[in-house]
Amino acid sequence: MAVAVALTAGCNTPGRTEAPLLVFPSPPAEPRIQFLTWASGAQEVEAPKSGLAKFVLGDEPENRLAIDKPYGLAARDGVVYVCDTKMPGLCRLDFKNQTYTVFGVRGPGRLRKPINLVIDPAGYKFVADSLRKQIVVFGPDDGYVTAFDVPKPSHPVDIALSGNEIYVLDNDDTCQIVVMDRQTGEVLHTLCGPGEEPGQFRIPNSLCFGPEGHLYVSDTLNWRIQKLTRDGELVWVKGTPGHRLGQFGRPRGLRIGPEGIVYVADAATEIIQMYNPDGQILMHFGGPGSVPGALVLPATVAIDATSIPYFKQYIHEDFDVEYLLFVSSQYGQHLISVYAFGSFPEGYQLSEAQIASLPPVDEEEAEESTGTPAGADNTPDQAGEDQRSKRQE
Repeated sequence: MAVAVALTAGCNTPGRTEAPLLVFPSPPAEPRIQFLTWASGAQEVEAPKSGLAKFVLGDEPENRLAIDKPYGLAARDGVVYVCDTKMPGLCRLDFKNQTYTVFGVRGPGRLRKPINLVIDPAGYKFVADSLRKQIVVFGPDDGYVTAFDVPKPSHPVDIALSGNEIYVLDNDDTCQIVVMDRQTGEVLHTLCGPGEEPGQFRIPNSLCFGPEGHLYVSDTLNWRIQKLTRDGELVWVKGTPGHRLGQFGRPRGLRIGPEGIVYVADAATEIIQMYNPDGQILMHFGGPGSVPGALVLPATVAIDATSIPYFKQYIHEDFDVEYLLFVSSQYGQHLISVYAFGSFPEGYQLSEAQIASLPPVDEEEAEESTGTPAGADNTPDQAGEDQRSKRQE
């Protein structure tokens, strides 16, 4: 059964939906992920304008109201920050206050190609900008603070924070992790380098710290993910080329849940794979398609528990949610998809009429989509363009 558009119509849909639930995995397995809703701009976030407000204020131009081409994202207390690589700038989707704004589009904080961002506990945003070749910092009020140069040649694509250090993933020819002082921007040391051996990378895409203090890196053109110590020593490496669980066609963004579950976006198969801290595959969610809950060239994942209250209307009343998962798709109508991780009570059963499912995957097409187009740039943004072109041929 295909998912109906009525499953959720965006974040302004009033009340609880009576449409079938999209859950992963499907029963009789125990569902752990529920798809909630989606957003692509102001229309799904802001409260509808009254007729008088429209008459007095008019409508803003469409290009100011919608995300153009998202990549990295982060979430905190009902606010989702999205790196728009095409605008370019940061989109701020505030579900708590029902506002949609953009920043980083002018002045010294003007972004050129923001790829990924992280937020520290104080609310400072650290943005990896691949064209500025800098880490650009915005304050808790979203105002520009400073920018740190990443040593050339450089193409910074992701950042992770650890105490007073910034770990910057650089996917230029050096394929290294640059460790910088977060107060001064001084380069302290570098880790890893290019190659195919464990502990080396080919066009790495994303990195983050797990709760135990280890580094996780998606190694895109080696079709794998790696777990390292904070000093760059290998703990494990998982993945081979392919389109089945435990394999990767194009691993992109990865983030770690509070209990250590590893979430990896695969742009080729258009799913999110889940691993335990030991690297064992658990399950997946998402899938290709144009309906709500499906993904189109997923780029990365953001994980947040503080935003749960602002999505309660979409959560099944018997589903106990631990945290939310926000996933960016680079194309399609549903650019930011929202899922919940949790569980139903033991022994709870959903009837067949309560369950929706995504359209089945064409395995032949999925197999072909894992290939690397000749001459592909394979930067996080360009790889998406190359893969999209290949899928449309």
